[in-house]
Amino acid sequence: MSKENINRRVVGTYTGTAIVVSNMIGTGIFTTTGLMAAMGALGGDILIAWLIGGLLALFGALCYGELGANMPESGGEYHYISRIIHPSLGFLSGWISLIVGFSAPIAAAAISMSIYLATVFPGWPVRSMAVLTILLLSVLHAYDLRLGARIQAGLVILKVMIILGFIAGVMFTGPGPDASIITDINPDFWFGPAFAVILIFVAFSYFGWNAASYIGAEIKKPEKNLPRALILGTTTVTILYLLVNYAYLTAVSIDKIAGVESIANTAALTLWGEAGGRTISILIAVGLISTVSAMIITGPRVYEAMARDSLFPKSLGKLNRHGVPSMAVTLQAVIAIIFTVTATFNVLLIYIGFTLNIFAALCVFSLFRLRKQGLASVRICLGYPVTPIIFILFAVWMTVWSIKSQPVSAVTGLGTIAVGYIFYLVQKKRRL
Repeated sequence: MSKENINRRVVGTYTGTAIVVSNMIGTGIFTTTGLMAAMGALGGDILIAWLIGGLLALFGALCYGELGANMPESGGEYHYISRIIHPSLGFLSGWISLIVGFSAPIAAAAISMSIYLATVFPGWPVRSMAVLTILLLSVLHAYDLRLGARIQAGLVILKVMIILGFIAGVMFTGPGPDASIITDINPDFWFGPAFAVILIFVAFSYFGWNAASYIGAEIKKPEKNLPRALILGTTTVTILYLLVNYAYLTAVSIDKIAGVESIANTAALTLWGEAGGRTISILIAVGLISTVSAMIITGPRVYEAMARDSLFPKSLGKLNRHGVPSMAVTLQAVIAIIFTVTATFNVLLIYIGFTLNIFAALCVFSLFRLRKQGLASVRICLGYPVTPIIFILFAVWMTVWSIKSQPVSAVTGLGTIAVGYIFYLVQKKRRL
């Protein structure tokens, strides 16, 4: 291990877990439940979808934890797939990370933050303030990882406290627990295209469970701390997501949240009036800052790894005096801003969820090859091989139904992959 890598390893289990939680808790949990209700899901269907999503995220975290423990470098899917399966697929996963994995979700989280603030401040310039948020946080994280990590840890504590406060407020001041919410299900709904699309929404909301794998080169004792961060972060968020959704469904009837994006605001307005709604919206907006911040930290480590392998421009792999790939942070900010000013929120959700689903499954599949090649000296994945098989089967099922029911978003995602492959061929030809 190089001296440079040793000096970069400044992230422990706590901060790694904080980065995972920050990446996960974001746009989805505060917006998608209303969209799910609009597609015909009942209360029980919604809770089942969130539970399935949490289990799949945990299965994925177990697989990524083993990959990361045995290959503790930055880059996430790019690093694993390139080394285990094929460089071309690894390049595509890195390309997707740049466009879909981080830049687009950064835009979605920043827009969501501004949507909540717009419920408090009429005439709030949603897109302009989302752009400003991305710019300010990118400048911070392009400067120093240690400073950014400390601020990030504080933001995630604040975010979790906001969510726990919201849950407690609903439980103590709302109508009270209602078991019928859990049993209000439609079994026929589970096997149709609408449920597959709902799982895509949920998958988008859980994305980030793999966040610590992107900064493997900066984690202390990665063979222990990396899988711990992935598993602890994912488990924590799954519990919080189930509680938050139960709180939503307790506070507001299913017909009143159908199609509502700022669902937490609607729940707060119902229970606590305008003052409560404004307070919750502001707090959630503050919490979403940590989501934007966390993705700005993790994404550039993928582009840095690709630059070291001469697949991206060398400038993206250069570190500043604080050990940060500042040019990679800058590139990501530019792409995120383009998404912010051009894309609609709903289209972003399907586009992101569909495309990332494909490469998460491919990365989980690489675990089979890692073990077959005898390179898995550290065993993390409980339930192997059942755990990765279940993850892959659900990913394939969601992908097929997404293409059928949301062809425009699916084709856009496939088009992004195709453009990435063309770019790979051009880069490969230049290197010959």
